Amino acid sequence: MRSIFYMFLMFLAGVVASAQDDSDYKDMLANAEAVLYTQPEEAIKIANHVLQNSKNANQLIQANLLNTTAYYIKGEFENAVKAGVEAKIIAESIEAIPLQLKATVASIPLLYDLGLNKVAERYYGNISVLASTPNTETISLYLKGGKALLTAYKEMEQDNWQQALENFNLANTFFEKIPDKTMANENNATMATLYAKVYNINASQKHFKALLEKTVDEYPNNYLKMVVLNQLGELHFLKQDYSKSIESYHTALQIATQFQNKNYQSQISENLSSVYLALKDTPQFYSYKKTAQQLDDAIETTEDQAVNAIYNYVNENNTTKRDSLKKMFTRNLLVLSAILAVIIFTWLLLRFRYRNRARQYNRFLTYFENRQKPTETLPIKEISKGLNIPRETEDALVSKLAQFEKSKQFTKQDMSLASLAAHFETNTKYLSEVINSHKGKNFNSYINELRINYIIDKLKSNSTYLQYKISYLAEESGFSSHSSFATVFKAVTGIPPTVFIDLLKSSKKSTKAVYEEVE
Repeated sequence: MRSIFYMFLMFLAGVVASAQDDSDYKDMLANAEAVLYTQPEEAIKIANHVLQNSKNANQLIQANLLNTTAYYIKGEFENAVKAGVEAKIIAESIEAIPLQLKATVASIPLLYDLGLNKVAERYYGNISVLASTPNTETISLYLKGGKALLTAYKEMEQDNWQQALENFNLANTFFEKIPDKTMANENNATMATLYAKVYNINASQKHFKALLEKTVDEYPNNYLKMVVLNQLGELHFLKQDYSKSIESYHTALQIATQFQNKNYQSQISENLSSVYLALKDTPQFYSYKKTAQQLDDAIETTEDQAVNAIYNYVNENNTTKRDSLKKMFTRNLLVLSAILAVIIFTWLLLRFRYRNRARQYNRFLTYFENRQKPTETLPIKEISKGLNIPRETEDALVSKLAQFEKSKQFTKQDMSLASLAAHFETNTKYLSEVINSHKGKNFNSYINELRINYIIDKLKSNSTYLQYKISYLAEESGFSSHSSFATVFKAVTGIPPTVFIDLLKSSKKSTKAVYEEVE
Protein backbone atom coordinates (compact mmCIF):
# COMPACT_ATOMS: atom_id res chain seq x y z
CA MET A 1 0.00 0.00 0.00
CA ARG A 2 2.85 2.34 0.93
CA SER A 3 4.65 1.62 -2.38
CA ILE A 4 1.50 2.52 -4.30
CA PHE A 5 1.30 5.79 -2.37
CA TYR A 6 4.92 6.61 -3.21
CA MET A 7 4.31 5.84 -6.88
CA PHE A 8 1.32 8.18 -6.84
CA LEU A 9 3.44 10.95 -5.25
CA MET A 10 6.15 10.47 -7.89
CA PHE A 11 3.56 10.62 -10.67
CA LEU A 12 2.04 13.77 -9.17
CA ALA A 13 5.47 15.37 -8.86
CA GLY A 14 6.19 14.54 -12.50
CA VAL A 15 2.93 16.14 -13.65
CA VAL A 16 3.66 19.30 -11.61
CA ALA A 17 7.25 19.48 -12.94
CA SER A 18 6.03 19.03 -16.53
CA ALA A 19 3.46 21.81 -16.09
CA GLN A 20 6.17 24.07 -14.63
CA ASP A 21 8.49 23.32 -17.57
CA ASP A 22 5.74 24.11 -20.09
CA SER A 23 5.12 27.42 -18.37
CA ASP A 24 8.85 28.25 -18.40
CA TYR A 25 9.19 27.41 -22.10
CA LYS A 26 6.11 29.50 -22.89
CA ASP A 27 7.74 32.50 -21.18
CA MET A 28 11.00 31.83 -23.05
CA LEU A 29 9.21 31.83 -26.41
CA ALA A 30 7.47 35.10 -25.48
CA ASN A 31 10.89 36.61 -24.69
CA ALA A 32 12.29 35.34 -27.99
CA GLU A 33 9.42 36.96 -29.88
CA ALA A 34 10.02 40.26 -28.03
CA VAL A 35 13.67 40.48 -29.22
CA LEU A 36 13.05 38.93 -32.65
CA TYR A 37 13.45 42.14 -34.64
CA THR A 38 16.21 43.67 -32.52
CA GLN A 39 18.36 40.67 -31.54
CA PRO A 40 17.51 37.79 -33.91
CA GLU A 41 20.61 35.89 -32.75
CA GLU A 42 19.33 35.92 -29.16
CA ALA A 43 15.88 34.81 -30.34
CA ILE A 44 17.51 31.85 -32.12
CA LYS A 45 19.39 30.83 -28.94
CA ILE A 46 16.18 30.86 -26.91
CA ALA A 47 14.21 28.97 -29.59
CA ASN A 48 16.96 26.33 -29.89
CA HIS A 49 16.93 25.81 -26.10
CA VAL A 50 13.21 25.13 -26.27
CA LEU A 51 13.71 22.77 -29.23
CA GLN A 52 16.32 20.79 -27.31
CA ASN A 53 14.35 20.46 -24.08
CA SER A 54 10.61 20.79 -24.62
CA LYS A 55 8.43 17.82 -25.52
CA ASN A 56 5.36 19.95 -26.25
CA ALA A 57 4.61 19.77 -29.99
CA ASN A 58 2.95 23.19 -30.06
CA GLN A 59 6.00 24.78 -28.44
CA LEU A 60 8.33 23.00 -30.87
CA ILE A 61 6.33 24.34 -33.81
CA GLN A 62 6.32 27.86 -32.35
CA ALA A 63 10.10 27.69 -31.72
CA ASN A 64 10.75 26.55 -35.30
CA LEU A 65 8.56 29.35 -36.68
CA LEU A 66 10.48 31.88 -34.56
CA ASN A 67 13.70 30.48 -36.00
CA THR A 68 12.26 30.75 -39.51
CA THR A 69 11.67 34.48 -39.05
CA ALA A 70 14.94 35.09 -37.17
CA TYR A 71 17.02 33.40 -39.86
CA TYR A 72 15.04 35.25 -42.54
CA ILE A 73 15.92 38.54 -40.82
CA LYS A 74 19.57 37.49 -40.86
CA GLY A 75 19.33 36.54 -44.54
CA GLU A 76 20.20 32.87 -43.77
CA PHE A 77 17.64 31.38 -46.13
CA GLU A 78 18.82 27.77 -45.87
CA ASN A 79 18.40 27.71 -42.08
CA ALA A 80 15.09 29.57 -42.41
CA VAL A 81 13.84 26.93 -44.86
CA LYS A 82 14.94 24.07 -42.60
CA ALA A 83 13.20 25.60 -39.57
CA GLY A 84 10.02 26.23 -41.57
CA VAL A 85 10.04 22.68 -42.95
CA GLU A 86 10.53 21.25 -39.44
CA ALA A 87 7.56 23.26 -38.15
CA LYS A 88 5.45 21.96 -41.03
CA ILE A 89 6.52 18.35 -40.44
CA ILE A 90 5.68 18.47 -36.71
CA ALA A 91 2.31 20.10 -37.42
CA GLU A 92 1.53 17.39 -39.99
CA SER A 93 2.61 14.61 -37.59
CA ILE A 94 0.09 15.73 -34.94
CA GLU A 95 -2.50 16.60 -37.64
CA ALA A 96 -2.84 20.14 -36.27
CA ILE A 97 -4.53 21.92 -39.19
CA PRO A 98 -4.31 25.47 -37.73
CA LEU A 99 -0.57 25.08 -37.10
CA GLN A 100 -0.01 23.53 -40.54
CA LEU A 101 -1.82 26.51 -42.02
CA LYS A 102 0.22 28.98 -39.94
CA ALA A 103 3.49 27.31 -40.98
CA THR A 104 2.42 27.35 -44.65
CA VAL A 105 1.40 31.01 -44.66
CA ALA A 106 4.60 31.96 -42.78
CA SER A 107 6.68 30.30 -45.54
CA ILE A 108 5.15 32.37 -48.39
CA PRO A 109 7.51 35.42 -48.18
CA LEU A 110 10.58 33.18 -47.96
CA LEU A 111 9.51 31.01 -50.91
CA TYR A 112 8.86 34.08 -53.08
CA ASP A 113 12.27 35.52 -52.17
CA LEU A 114 13.79 32.25 -53.42
CA GLY A 115 11.77 32.38 -56.64
CA LEU A 116 9.69 29.33 -55.65
CA ASN A 117 6.37 30.98 -56.43
CA LYS A 118 4.70 27.79 -57.63
CA VAL A 119 5.79 25.92 -54.50
CA ALA A 120 4.21 28.61 -52.31
CA GLU A 121 0.96 28.45 -54.29
CA ARG A 122 0.93 24.63 -54.15
CA TYR A 123 1.57 24.59 -50.39
CA TYR A 124 -1.26 27.03 -49.81
CA GLY A 125 -3.61 25.18 -52.18
CA ASN A 126 -3.00 21.86 -50.42
CA ILE A 127 -3.51 23.19 -46.90
CA SER A 128 -6.56 25.27 -47.86
CA VAL A 129 -8.32 22.04 -48.92
CA LEU A 130 -7.52 20.40 -45.56
CA ALA A 131 -8.44 23.53 -43.59
CA SER A 132 -11.83 23.97 -45.24
CA THR A 133 -13.57 21.47 -42.92
CA PRO A 134 -12.70 22.58 -39.33
CA ASN A 135 -13.23 26.22 -40.35
CA THR A 136 -12.68 28.12 -37.08
CA GLU A 137 -12.25 31.90 -36.98
CA THR A 138 -8.43 31.61 -36.73
CA ILE A 139 -8.31 29.21 -39.69
CA SER A 140 -10.58 31.49 -41.70
CA LEU A 141 -8.36 34.53 -40.97
CA TYR A 142 -5.19 32.64 -41.94
CA LEU A 143 -6.81 31.41 -45.16
CA LYS A 144 -7.90 34.93 -46.12
CA GLY A 145 -4.55 36.40 -45.10
CA GLY A 146 -2.63 33.77 -47.07
CA LYS A 147 -4.75 34.32 -50.17
CA ALA A 148 -4.26 38.11 -50.00
CA LEU A 149 -0.53 37.56 -49.49
CA LEU A 150 -0.22 35.31 -52.56
CA THR A 151 -2.17 37.86 -54.62
CA ALA A 152 0.10 40.67 -53.40
CA TYR A 153 3.24 38.82 -54.50
CA LYS A 154 1.70 38.01 -57.89
CA GLU A 155 0.96 41.72 -58.41
CA MET A 156 4.55 42.52 -57.45
CA GLU A 157 5.80 40.11 -60.12
CA GLN A 158 3.81 42.04 -62.73
CA ASP A 159 4.98 45.44 -61.41
CA ASN A 160 1.43 46.31 -60.31
CA TRP A 161 2.73 48.16 -57.26
CA GLN A 162 -0.55 49.84 -56.22
CA GLN A 163 -2.50 46.57 -56.28
CA ALA A 164 0.32 44.77 -54.46
CA LEU A 165 0.31 47.39 -51.71
CA GLU A 166 -3.46 47.12 -51.33
CA ASN A 167 -3.30 43.33 -51.00
CA PHE A 168 -0.47 43.47 -48.44
CA ASN A 169 -2.61 45.90 -46.41
CA LEU A 170 -5.58 43.55 -46.76
CA ALA A 171 -3.47 40.60 -45.55
CA ASN A 172 -2.39 42.64 -42.54
CA THR A 173 -5.98 43.31 -41.51
CA PHE A 174 -6.44 39.54 -41.15
CA PHE A 175 -3.10 38.87 -39.44
CA GLU A 176 -3.72 41.64 -36.91
CA LYS A 177 -7.09 40.12 -35.99
CA ILE A 178 -5.56 36.68 -35.23
CA PRO A 179 -3.25 38.30 -33.92
CA ASP A 180 0.00 37.30 -35.68
CA LYS A 181 2.50 40.13 -35.15
CA THR A 182 5.29 38.31 -36.96
CA MET A 183 3.39 38.06 -40.25
CA ALA A 184 2.19 41.66 -39.92
CA ASN A 185 5.75 42.88 -39.31
CA GLU A 186 7.10 40.99 -42.33
CA ASN A 187 4.36 42.55 -44.46
CA ASN A 188 5.20 46.03 -43.16
CA ALA A 189 8.83 45.56 -44.22
CA THR A 190 7.79 44.40 -47.70
CA MET A 191 5.31 47.26 -48.09
CA ALA A 192 8.07 49.74 -47.19
CA THR A 193 9.81 48.76 -50.43
CA LEU A 194 6.70 49.64 -52.45
CA TYR A 195 5.74 53.12 -51.23
CA ALA A 196 8.27 54.96 -53.40
CA LYS A 197 6.94 53.07 -56.44
CA VAL A 198 3.36 54.17 -55.74
CA TYR A 199 3.63 57.64 -54.19
CA ASN A 200 5.73 60.71 -54.94
CA ILE A 201 9.03 61.37 -53.15
CA ASN A 202 7.66 63.79 -50.54
CA ALA A 203 4.73 61.55 -49.60
CA SER A 204 7.03 58.53 -49.39
CA GLN A 205 9.51 60.40 -47.19
CA LYS A 206 6.74 61.46 -44.83
CA HIS A 207 5.51 57.88 -44.57
CA PHE A 208 9.01 56.51 -43.97
CA LYS A 209 9.65 59.01 -41.17
CA ALA A 210 6.39 57.93 -39.51
CA LEU A 211 7.47 54.29 -39.82
CA LEU A 212 10.85 55.06 -38.23
CA GLU A 213 9.12 56.67 -35.25
CA LYS A 214 6.86 53.64 -34.97
CA THR A 215 9.82 51.21 -34.84
CA VAL A 216 11.12 53.06 -31.78
CA ASP A 217 7.96 54.08 -29.93
CA GLU A 218 5.44 51.26 -30.40
CA TYR A 219 7.46 48.16 -31.14
CA PRO A 220 11.27 47.96 -31.45
CA ASN A 221 11.88 46.68 -34.97
CA ASN A 222 15.39 47.18 -36.32
CA TYR A 223 14.63 45.04 -39.36
CA LEU A 224 11.88 47.41 -40.52
CA LYS A 225 14.15 50.33 -39.61
CA MET A 226 16.89 48.90 -41.88
CA VAL A 227 14.46 48.48 -44.78
CA VAL A 228 13.01 51.97 -44.35
CA LEU A 229 16.44 53.63 -44.08
CA ASN A 230 17.53 51.88 -47.28
CA GLN A 231 14.44 53.25 -49.03
CA LEU A 232 15.05 56.73 -47.59
CA GLY A 233 18.59 56.59 -48.93
CA GLU A 234 17.21 56.00 -52.43
CA LEU A 235 14.78 58.92 -52.10
CA HIS A 236 17.55 61.27 -50.93
CA PHE A 237 19.66 60.06 -53.86
CA LEU A 238 16.85 60.86 -56.30
CA LYS A 239 16.64 64.35 -54.78
CA GLN A 240 20.45 64.60 -55.18
CA ASP A 241 20.81 65.13 -51.43
CA TYR A 242 23.84 62.87 -51.37
CA SER A 243 24.97 63.58 -47.79
CA LYS A 244 21.59 62.50 -46.35
CA SER A 245 21.53 59.54 -48.74
CA ILE A 246 24.91 58.36 -47.46
CA GLU A 247 23.83 58.89 -43.85
CA SER A 248 20.67 56.79 -44.32
CA TYR A 249 22.51 54.04 -46.15
CA HIS A 250 25.28 53.85 -43.53
CA THR A 251 22.79 53.53 -40.67
CA ALA A 252 20.93 50.81 -42.60
CA LEU A 253 24.26 49.09 -43.33
CA GLN A 254 25.14 49.07 -39.62
CA ILE A 255 21.92 47.19 -38.85
CA ALA A 256 22.43 44.79 -41.77
CA THR A 257 25.97 44.12 -40.51
CA GLN A 258 24.68 43.58 -36.97
CA PHE A 259 22.14 41.08 -38.32
CA GLN A 260 24.82 39.59 -40.61
CA ASN A 261 22.27 39.90 -43.41
CA LYS A 262 24.35 39.55 -46.57
CA ASN A 263 21.40 40.28 -48.86
CA TYR A 264 20.85 43.75 -47.45
CA GLN A 265 24.58 44.36 -46.99
CA SER A 266 25.00 43.73 -50.71
CA GLN A 267 22.00 45.83 -51.71
CA ILE A 268 23.01 48.78 -49.53
CA SER A 269 26.65 48.57 -50.66
CA GLU A 270 25.45 48.64 -54.27
CA ASN A 271 23.34 51.71 -53.50
CA LEU A 272 26.27 53.45 -51.78
CA SER A 273 28.46 52.79 -54.82
CA SER A 274 25.86 54.62 -56.96
CA VAL A 275 25.97 57.63 -54.62
CA TYR A 276 29.75 57.80 -54.69
CA LEU A 277 29.68 57.39 -58.46
CA ALA A 278 27.42 60.44 -58.63
CA LEU A 279 29.87 62.28 -56.34
CA LYS A 280 32.76 61.12 -58.57
CA ASP A 281 34.44 59.57 -55.53
CA THR A 282 36.15 56.75 -57.43
CA PRO A 283 37.87 54.95 -54.49
CA GLN A 284 34.64 54.73 -52.49
CA PHE A 285 32.68 53.70 -55.58
CA TYR A 286 35.00 50.78 -56.33
CA SER A 287 35.23 49.80 -52.65
CA TYR A 288 31.46 49.43 -52.20
CA LYS A 289 31.04 47.92 -55.67
CA LYS A 290 33.61 45.25 -54.86
CA THR A 291 31.95 44.53 -51.50
CA ALA A 292 28.56 44.11 -53.19
CA GLN A 293 29.97 41.72 -55.79
CA GLN A 294 31.71 39.58 -53.17
CA LEU A 295 28.53 39.37 -51.11
CA ASP A 296 26.48 38.45 -54.20
CA ASP A 297 28.63 35.34 -54.72
CA ALA A 298 27.97 34.17 -51.16
CA ILE A 299 24.26 34.99 -51.45
CA GLU A 300 23.89 32.94 -54.64
CA THR A 301 25.38 29.88 -52.90
CA THR A 302 23.11 30.31 -49.87
CA GLU A 303 19.99 30.65 -52.01
CA ASP A 304 20.89 27.56 -54.05
CA GLN A 305 21.27 25.56 -50.84
CA ALA A 306 17.92 26.84 -49.58
CA VAL A 307 16.20 25.83 -52.82
CA ASN A 308 17.80 22.38 -52.59
CA ALA A 309 16.54 22.07 -49.00
CA ILE A 310 12.98 22.78 -50.17
CA TYR A 311 13.15 20.19 -52.93
CA ASN A 312 14.75 17.65 -50.58
CA TYR A 313 11.84 18.20 -48.22
CA VAL A 314 9.34 17.74 -51.04
CA ASN A 315 11.02 14.50 -52.12
CA GLU A 316 11.44 13.13 -48.59
CA ASN A 317 7.93 14.10 -47.60
CA ASN A 318 6.42 12.41 -50.64
CA THR A 319 8.48 9.27 -50.00
CA THR A 320 7.42 9.14 -46.33
CA LYS A 321 3.78 9.50 -47.20
CA ARG A 322 4.01 6.86 -49.91
CA ASP A 323 5.69 4.35 -47.55
CA SER A 324 3.29 5.00 -44.68
CA LEU A 325 0.18 4.64 -46.85
CA LYS A 326 1.08 1.41 -48.65
CA LYS A 327 -1.75 -0.50 -46.92
CA MET A 328 -4.35 1.95 -48.11
CA PHE A 329 -4.74 1.58 -51.85
CA THR A 330 -6.75 4.71 -52.53
CA ARG A 331 -4.51 7.09 -50.58
CA ASN A 332 -1.39 5.41 -51.95
CA LEU A 333 -2.69 5.98 -55.46
CA LEU A 334 -3.19 9.67 -54.70
CA VAL A 335 0.40 9.98 -53.45
CA LEU A 336 1.79 8.26 -56.55
CA SER A 337 -0.35 10.48 -58.74
CA ALA A 338 0.93 13.56 -56.93
CA ILE A 339 4.53 12.45 -57.44
CA LEU A 340 3.87 11.79 -61.11
CA ALA A 341 2.24 15.20 -61.43
CA VAL A 342 5.31 16.85 -59.86
CA ILE A 343 7.62 14.98 -62.25
CA ILE A 344 5.53 15.91 -65.29
CA PHE A 345 5.25 19.50 -64.12
CA THR A 346 9.01 19.68 -63.53
CA TRP A 347 9.71 18.14 -66.95
CA LEU A 348 7.31 20.51 -68.67
CA LEU A 349 8.77 23.44 -66.78
CA LEU A 350 12.35 22.47 -67.68
CA ARG A 351 11.32 21.83 -71.28
CA PHE A 352 9.60 25.20 -71.47
CA ARG A 353 12.56 26.96 -69.86
CA TYR A 354 15.01 25.21 -72.21
CA ARG A 355 13.01 26.15 -75.30
CA ASN A 356 12.49 29.68 -74.07
CA ARG A 357 16.20 30.00 -73.29
CA ALA A 358 17.09 28.63 -76.72
CA ARG A 359 14.78 31.15 -78.43
CA GLN A 360 16.28 33.97 -76.39
CA TYR A 361 19.82 32.87 -77.23
CA ASN A 362 18.98 32.71 -80.94
CA ARG A 363 17.58 36.24 -80.79
CA PHE A 364 20.72 37.31 -78.92
CA LEU A 365 22.95 35.88 -81.67
CA THR A 366 20.72 37.22 -84.43
CA TYR A 367 20.95 40.72 -83.01
CA PHE A 368 24.76 40.73 -83.09
CA GLU A 369 24.86 39.04 -86.50
CA ASN A 370 22.57 41.71 -87.94
CA ARG A 371 24.72 44.46 -86.46
CA GLN A 372 27.88 42.94 -87.92
CA LYS A 373 26.41 42.78 -91.42
CA PRO A 374 27.25 45.70 -93.71
CA THR A 375 24.48 48.28 -93.54
CA GLU A 376 22.25 47.80 -96.55
CA THR A 377 21.24 50.96 -98.34
CA LEU A 378 17.49 51.29 -98.01
CA PRO A 379 15.53 52.27 -101.11
CA ILE A 380 14.95 55.96 -100.43
CA LYS A 381 11.30 56.77 -100.22
CA GLU A 382 10.07 59.61 -102.33
CA ILE A 383 9.89 62.87 -100.44
CA SER A 384 6.36 64.10 -100.05
CA LYS A 385 5.62 66.50 -102.91
CA GLY A 386 3.85 68.78 -100.49
CA LEU A 387 7.10 69.42 -98.62
CA ASN A 388 9.29 70.06 -101.69
CA ILE A 389 12.59 69.77 -99.77
CA PRO A 390 15.52 71.23 -101.78
CA ARG A 391 18.03 68.59 -102.78
CA GLU A 392 20.95 70.35 -101.09
CA THR A 393 18.92 70.66 -97.85
CA GLU A 394 18.11 66.94 -97.94
CA ASP A 395 21.77 66.00 -98.49
CA ALA A 396 22.85 68.33 -95.69
CA LEU A 397 20.37 66.77 -93.26
CA VAL A 398 21.52 63.24 -94.18
CA SER A 399 25.13 64.30 -93.51
CA LYS A 400 24.19 65.88 -90.17
CA LEU A 401 22.33 62.74 -89.13
CA ALA A 402 25.45 60.68 -89.83
CA GLN A 403 27.46 62.98 -87.54
CA PHE A 404 24.69 62.89 -84.96
CA GLU A 405 24.82 59.08 -84.86
CA LYS A 406 28.55 59.22 -84.06
CA SER A 407 27.95 61.55 -81.13
CA LYS A 408 26.22 60.86 -77.80
CA GLN A 409 23.62 63.59 -78.14
CA PHE A 410 20.85 61.03 -78.59
CA THR A 411 21.37 59.91 -74.95
CA LYS A 412 20.00 63.20 -73.65
CA GLN A 413 16.60 62.62 -72.02
CA ASP A 414 15.23 65.89 -73.40
CA MET A 415 16.09 64.95 -76.99
CA SER A 416 13.09 65.59 -79.22
CA LEU A 417 12.32 66.12 -82.87
CA ALA A 418 11.96 69.84 -82.24
CA SER A 419 15.28 70.18 -80.39
CA LEU A 420 17.17 68.18 -83.02
CA ALA A 421 15.58 70.21 -85.83
CA ALA A 422 16.65 73.40 -84.08
CA HIS A 423 20.16 72.01 -83.69
CA PHE A 424 20.24 71.19 -87.43
CA GLU A 425 18.85 74.64 -88.24
CA THR A 426 15.86 73.22 -90.06
CA ASN A 427 12.19 72.58 -89.37
CA THR A 428 10.60 69.47 -87.86
CA LYS A 429 8.69 68.51 -91.02
CA TYR A 430 11.86 68.43 -93.15
CA LEU A 431 13.79 66.48 -90.51
CA SER A 432 10.95 64.00 -89.88
CA GLU A 433 10.55 63.34 -93.61
CA VAL A 434 14.30 62.82 -94.14
CA ILE A 435 14.53 60.38 -91.20
CA ASN A 436 11.49 58.50 -92.49
CA SER A 437 12.77 58.28 -96.05
CA HIS A 438 16.47 57.59 -95.37
CA LYS A 439 16.29 55.58 -92.11
CA GLY A 440 13.04 53.76 -92.78
CA LYS A 441 11.53 54.63 -89.40
CA ASN A 442 9.97 57.49 -87.47
CA PHE A 443 11.91 59.82 -85.18
CA ASN A 444 11.14 57.97 -81.91
CA SER A 445 12.10 54.57 -83.32
CA TYR A 446 15.27 56.06 -84.77
CA ILE A 447 16.38 57.64 -81.46
CA ASN A 448 15.40 54.61 -79.37
CA GLU A 449 17.36 52.23 -81.60
CA LEU A 450 20.44 54.47 -81.38
CA ARG A 451 20.15 54.47 -77.58
CA ILE A 452 19.75 50.71 -77.30
CA ASN A 453 22.68 50.05 -79.65
CA TYR A 454 24.77 52.53 -77.65
CA ILE A 455 24.11 50.86 -74.28
CA ILE A 456 24.65 47.38 -75.75
CA ASP A 457 28.06 48.52 -77.06
CA LYS A 458 28.83 49.71 -73.51
CA LEU A 459 27.73 46.38 -72.04
CA LYS A 460 29.85 44.48 -74.53
CA SER A 461 33.01 46.58 -74.27
CA ASN A 462 32.96 47.49 -70.57
CA SER A 463 32.25 44.63 -68.13
CA THR A 464 31.53 47.12 -65.33
CA TYR A 465 28.25 47.97 -67.07
CA LEU A 466 27.14 44.36 -66.64
CA GLN A 467 26.96 44.96 -62.87
CA TYR A 468 24.79 48.09 -63.05
CA LYS A 469 21.08 48.13 -62.33
CA ILE A 470 18.66 48.36 -65.23
CA SER A 471 17.52 51.76 -63.96
CA TYR A 472 21.10 53.07 -64.27
CA LEU A 473 21.45 51.67 -67.83
CA ALA A 474 18.13 53.29 -68.76
CA GLU A 475 19.28 56.67 -67.47
CA GLU A 476 22.72 56.32 -69.08
CA SER A 477 21.19 55.69 -72.51
CA GLY A 478 18.68 58.52 -72.26
CA PHE A 479 15.44 56.86 -71.17
CA SER A 480 13.31 58.52 -68.55
CA SER A 481 12.09 55.31 -66.91
CA HIS A 482 13.04 51.69 -66.29
CA SER A 483 9.82 50.41 -67.92
CA SER A 484 10.17 52.36 -71.18
CA PHE A 485 13.81 51.24 -71.47
CA ALA A 486 12.84 47.59 -70.96
CA THR A 487 10.02 47.83 -73.53
CA VAL A 488 12.18 49.42 -76.22
CA PHE A 489 15.12 47.12 -75.45
CA LYS A 490 12.96 44.05 -76.03
CA ALA A 491 11.50 45.57 -79.22
CA VAL A 492 15.00 46.14 -80.66
CA THR A 493 16.74 42.92 -79.52
CA GLY A 494 13.81 40.54 -79.11
CA ILE A 495 14.62 39.77 -75.45
CA PRO A 496 14.35 41.64 -72.11
CA PRO A 497 17.46 43.53 -70.88
CA THR A 498 17.97 41.29 -67.82
CA VAL A 499 18.04 38.17 -70.02
CA PHE A 500 20.29 39.90 -72.57
CA ILE A 501 22.80 40.83 -69.84
CA ASP A 502 22.71 37.31 -68.43
CA LEU A 503 23.43 35.84 -71.88
CA LEU A 504 26.21 38.36 -72.46
CA LYS A 505 27.80 37.40 -69.12
CA SER A 506 27.58 33.71 -70.04
CA SER A 507 29.06 34.43 -73.46
CA LYS A 508 31.99 36.31 -71.90
CA LYS A 509 32.62 33.48 -69.42
CA SER A 510 32.57 30.89 -72.21
CA THR A 511 34.96 32.96 -74.31
CA LYS A 512 37.30 33.40 -71.35
CA ALA A 513 37.24 29.64 -70.61
CA VAL A 514 38.10 28.79 -74.23
CA TYR A 515 40.91 31.36 -74.22
CA GLU A 516 42.37 29.89 -71.00
CA GLU A 517 42.29 26.38 -72.49
CA VAL A 518 44.19 27.60 -75.53
CA GLU A 519 46.74 29.30 -73.27
